[in-house]
This record gives sequence, structure tokens and C-alpha cells, in this order.
Amino acid sequence: MLTPIPQIQHLFATNRQSARWLPLAFLLMALYYAPLSYADCTVPPSSTTIGPYASSVIGANGAAQVVQSGSGFRCTGSILSLVSANTITATIQSDSNPSGATMRMRRGTSTDYVPYSLCIDSGCGTLYNIGSTYTWSRTTLLDLFGLFNSPDGTMPLFIRTSTGNNVAAGSYMDTVTIKWDYRICTIGILGICSYDTGTLVSTLNITMNITNDCQITSAPNISFGTAAFPADFAAVNNNLGVLCTRLGAYTVKLVSTHPDDANWRRMTATVGSTPYYLQYQLYRTGNIAWTETNDYSGAGTGITQTIPYTARINASQASKPEGTYKDTVTINVTIN
Repeated sequence: MLTPIPQIQHLFATNRQSARWLPLAFLLMALYYAPLSYADCTVPPSSTTIGPYASSVIGANGAAQVVQSGSGFRCTGSILSLVSANTITATIQSDSNPSGATMRMRRGTSTDYVPYSLCIDSGCGTLYNIGSTYTWSRTTLLDLFGLFNSPDGTMPLFIRTSTGNNVAAGSYMDTVTIKWDYRICTIGILGICSYDTGTLVSTLNITMNITNDCQITSAPNISFGTAAFPADFAAVNNNLGVLCTRLGAYTVKLVSTHPDDANWRRMTATVGSTPYYLQYQLYRTGNIAWTETNDYSGAGTGITQTIPYTARINASQASKPEGTYKDTVTINVTIN
């Protein structure tokens, strides 16, 4: 028996309706399984301690120090991304101890400041101060997230200290605020680029430790000249030069090659294989004998200080054989 035509037409109509649902189902599956990428940017505070440095390192004859630091800004998330421009812009907004656009670290509530700058890399080809702006641009999130490689996982910056500072020892501190504007392409539904944008403000806490330091800047030799008898030698006036940290206490000890003899230093000469000694002494201001047990005490000023003294030969000692009498005095400067 033959099947009527209308019944066949009805079956065809049902199949066409099912066919329309099939692509729609595939579309829903594609939407459900489409990979997404995202960026999560935060501002955990960064803290960096640099040093300790001797005061001479940041002084007039010092050298700038460059130290890596975190910045207080970090982004994390998926690394799937379209090839598109991703930008992060940093603007240094302020610091706790500014002088114009210059950032400075301060010792407590004192008037001692140490200026510094921030850099993008260790070469510090460009110095950034308050109001400065810098933009990082990368084409993929993989490249972008690779920037966050400072020790605390934030965007790295570099701190460059200044020189020519005359300051006391201690801890110098500052807090910097940095504004971050970011525009990051993330993958949304169907792989379409969707920009994640925002503005955050981070803080960077910096501490630099400075220690006391002393340097001997001048120690000229002493020559009494030539004379026949001890009483004929004239006194010689001279100076020692020391450069010590401002406000730093120090002492200067003078140690001779030959032990003191009744509070006299001694020069020696060997004549016919026999050693002979010629007594002398050094006297500070006020006619104070600068013996090996009576040290000079002072406080640094951050600039070279001259310590005057007078060298005299003991005029009352017995005559000595002809010869060249010498002594070597070692200068020991101790930071207290």
C-alpha cells in the first residue's frame, strides 16, 4: 500500500526544525567553553631598605648607589591574550619630604635630608622625580606579567642615591605615592578583546641606613732639620687632617715605633751597631702632651678638620752621637 504524500511532507518539516537546533547547540557549546583571560591588579605596599652605607658614600667624594625596589603595584591573572596593546602608566604623585620635584629621605625629625631619584632600570639613564610619568607597553599579557619580577612580586623600580650630602649617621626614611593607570586587553566571549582599565595608587616605603665614617686626609712628615745638640733643635708646627661624619664622635691615637720613655717619644739611630735614642714629643693646643695614652677626642663636622700640634725635642736630654734619627708614628682614628 502506498503512503499518502501529505504524511511524507510532514516528516520533512520535522527534520528541518531539528536541523535548525543543531547549529544553535554548537554555538552554545562554543560560548560555554570559550577561554577567558583576565588581569587582577592590586597595590600591596612595598618596603625597601638600602645600605648601610658609610657617610662618605653619599658625601662629596662618594658615588651614587642604585638599588632595586618594589613599587607597590602588581597584576596577576590568565596569560591567554590577543596580540594587542597593553599599557601601564606610572606617575610619581608625591613623597613625604619633597623639595620642589625632588624626593628626599629624612632622618627622624631632623633637618638632615638625602635626595634621591627613581629609575626604570639599573642603568638609570633617565631619572624620575615627583610629577614624572613612564609608560610600559607590551603586546601580550605573557610579556606584561613578566615585568612584575621585583623581590616582592610588584613592578620593579630602582632607587638612585645622590652625592654631596653632609649629614649625620642614622636611618633616613621616605614614603612615595605612585598613581598607576592600566589598560589591559583580556579575552572575553568568542575571543573578543575586552579592555580591563583602572587607576590605582600604591605606596613605596624607603629606608636608608647611614653609618659614621672617618678618613685621614693629611698627615705630613716632620723634619727637625740638623743641629749639634738637642737644645738647638727648633720646634715644628704641623697639622693632621681628618674627615668624619657630622656629629660623629671619634678619637685619634698616635702610636710610635719605639715605646714611650718617661712620657717622651723616641727617634732612633744606629751608630757603630749600637742603637741611640733621641727623645721628642707632640703637643696639642694648650701644650697638652699627645702621648700614646692621651688620645685626642673630637666630633665630626662632615668636612675636613685640622688638628694642630707642635713637635719638640727634649732639650734637657744628653747629647747624642751624630746620625739620622727617625721614628714612625701610626695614626689610628677610632669611631666612637
